[in-house]
Order: sequence, then C-alpha cells, then structure tokens
Amino acid sequence: MYGGPGMRVGPGMGGPGGFGGPGMRGGPGGYGGPGMGGPGGFGGPGMGGPGGYGGRPGMGGPGGFGGRPMGGPGGFGGRPGMGRGRRYDISFNTWNNDMSNNNNKTAKLNREVERKIREQHLWKTDVDRFYREKGGDRCVRSACNGNKKALFIGINYTGTAAQLKGCINDVKNVSALVCQRFGFRNCLYLTDEQQDPNKKPTYNNIIEGMKWLVSGAKPGDSLFFHYSGHGGTAKDNDSDEADGYDETILPLDYQSAGQIVDDVIYDNLVNPLPQGCRLTAIFDSCHSGTVLDLPYTYQCDGQVEVIENDVRKEVFKKALGLVGGFLSGDQSQIASSLLGLFDGSLTSLLSGGGSQSSSGNQNAIKKRRHDADVIQFSGCKDNQTSADAKINNEATGAMSYALITVLSQNQNISYSQLLTQIRQVMKQKNFSQIPQLSTSHPMNMNETFIM
Repeated sequence: MYGGPGMRVGPGMGGPGGFGGPGMRGGPGGYGGPGMGGPGGFGGPGMGGPGGYGGRPGMGGPGGFGGRPMGGPGGFGGRPGMGRGRRYDISFNTWNNDMSNNNNKTAKLNREVERKIREQHLWKTDVDRFYREKGGDRCVRSACNGNKKALFIGINYTGTAAQLKGCINDVKNVSALVCQRFGFRNCLYLTDEQQDPNKKPTYNNIIEGMKWLVSGAKPGDSLFFHYSGHGGTAKDNDSDEADGYDETILPLDYQSAGQIVDDVIYDNLVNPLPQGCRLTAIFDSCHSGTVLDLPYTYQCDGQVEVIENDVRKEVFKKALGLVGGFLSGDQSQIASSLLGLFDGSLTSLLSGGGSQSSSGNQNAIKKRRHDADVIQFSGCKDNQTSADAKINNEATGAMSYALITVLSQNQNISYSQLLTQIRQVMKQKNFSQIPQLSTSHPMNMNETFIM
C-alpha cells in the first residue's frame, strides 16, 4: 500500500517529516534556521573566515542571519572560501517556502522568466530535430563494454534533526538492480549505518569516493553514481547558474564540513573523464535538476522536451538586469518589466549573433560541454523538492523507486521511454516533482538505454 508522499526536508521550516509524513529532501537550514554555533544576528561571529579551495574555514568569519546558538563560536555558518570552497550558508526550498522577502522576490522573477521561456518555445519538443541540428550524431558514445565501477551514497542522517528514512533503502534497492541487471561488480558503498569511518558518507569520504570512481577511466568504460539524501542550494559565487543558486548535496557532516556544491561535484566526477567513457548519475535529492552542470536538459510532463541550459542561463541574466531593481513589485509589475525581454538584442544573443553576445555564450557552452558520455537522472527540477515516501510499507525516495520500477519491468527501453515512464510512475503515486535527464551531448532519445 502507498503510504502518502513525504518531503525530504531537514530542520528549518517545519523539521523532518514523521513516519510516512511530510518532509523534503532539501538541505536543512535556511535564513533564520538554527545556527551552527554561538550568537546569531546579521554579521555575528561565524564558524570561520575564508577557507582555501576546499579547505576548512579559519576562526572569526562573518555569521549568519539570527540563527539560534548551539554552542561554540559561530552563527549560521562562516563565509565560504574563495573560488569553489566549501559552503556553510545552507539554504533550501528557496522557491517553495516563505523564508525571506528576498527569496520571495527572486521566486517571483524565476516564475515569470520560466513562463516567458515557455511562451517563446525555448523548450524544444522535436527532440529528434534538436539532436540532428546540434550535431549529436558526431559525439562519441560509450559502448559500455569496458570496466564497470559504481559508487552508492545513502544518507539517513540518523539521530540528527535532519533525519530521513529511505536513503539507505534506496542504495540497497538501486544497487541490487544495477549489479544484477547491468553486471556491476566493483562497487563502493558510503552509508551512515556503517561502522568503518572510511565508509561513512562524510564530505571527505564522498570526494575520495568520486576520485576512486573516475580513476583509471578509459573509453568504453561504464561508471555509475547514485546519491540519495538531502539536497540544497547555495548562493552562486561565480555566475554560472541561471537562477543565481548553486545546487548542492549535503554530506553526513555538513554542519562541520559544509555542503558539496555542484561545481565541486563536476570537478571531481565529470571533468576527469576521457572521451567515450560513460557516467550514469542518479540524484534522488531536492533541487537536483542540473546538479552536474551539464549543457542539455530533457524532461517529460506530458511529452519529452529539451532545452539548452546556457540559453536559459542567458535569459535569466538579462531578465535580472532588466528588473533587478524592481523585485519588490508584484507579479504584474515584474511581467510588465519583462515585456522587452525577447527583443532583437536577446534574439541575437541566443542565436549567437553579435560579437560580445556570441563570445559570452560560446564560453558558457565550452565550459559545460564535455567529451565524456555523461547522463544524469534527477528526482526533480532545480526549484522542486524530492519526496521521501513510504511505498509498499518501505521507506524510499520517489526517484529511486520509479527508476527501479521501470527498469525492472523493461529489458529494452529507450531513453525517451525511460524518462516518460519514470514520470508516469511518479504521477501514479501522486508525486508532483518532474524528473529530468541532463546530458553532456545532445541525445538520440530513441536509442536503447545501456550502462
């Protein structure tokens, strides 16, 4: 029997769900949430000063926004280090909860821009034509006939205020399918019920696990990555996100080690891969739509459609430039300000016309594209939460459950059918989240799914 969807949320807005009750797979915290240390208040003492690349913070950085003290120095996280350092300013449900006026204003803009993107047909429904026009047939695919390695991460955050119920079950169920159906034998498991400290899903162990997964990768190899746990958002520091937020995953020790942001995930999981190597990644967590920062995203909510993420990013950047000073207005004021969004200059930018526009867009595309054959299935869009549910009397994540259900029933299935049927399973269980497929190359969605 289906016990009703929960929502995977840590402490902050409403706390974790009860047995089968509401929770969310979003990161704990948010403005006004509990602080990680001493007195809160805007600019109060934080956990640390600027850290180095991936380094731990020093003492005495700025604090959070009125977090409740929990002992020791620090407010709601210290300031992140320079570049792609660790992030302690945990924020979640930016689009869904009334956590701050700034978030509400940004949510208004996001909704209006997404509506404009939809009106202008930037989501393409002819995915076959998109594949041909974008040169997908010239991209090197992996035959998946080489070495196979898999990394499984499941974090229930047991004994904490951010506790979840189904993440370790997700790892057990997904790994059973992947090993039996697709022949993976060389597997690493990081789950918080293990006693070995090297197998705990801490920040450092997760990064080391990613390095282990990609080490020695060659053309023809097939790698598999599965993460089930909290996901969140952090303010984007390098302007490479359409909505102004980096997507994150939360390790077991997120309170002391910080979040793992999408840029760090990309650097460790995608960037080292050679041409012709397949990475299949599954993220069953909140805000995970583009967590691998890949250039193309496919989704299905009635029909399969695709968008270039760099086009979407440029639309958001120009929209923010147009209405950034008017975010205090209501929805109609924002809509009025966006009337000129799709004028000749933006049309030129999106088509590559104009030297400055073309150069900026091409740099963004170059940054995201990769020669490896990378595909990512996510449990929801960037602005959605991912359910922690109880189905058939077992705690599970909605994405993991749907993936297992579809692949267990189909020996030969295309990418388009897989994405469509995952969404159908979720709708049957009354999940509103929209699963997405992001890729490093334009996909022939009629090809048979392999790993």
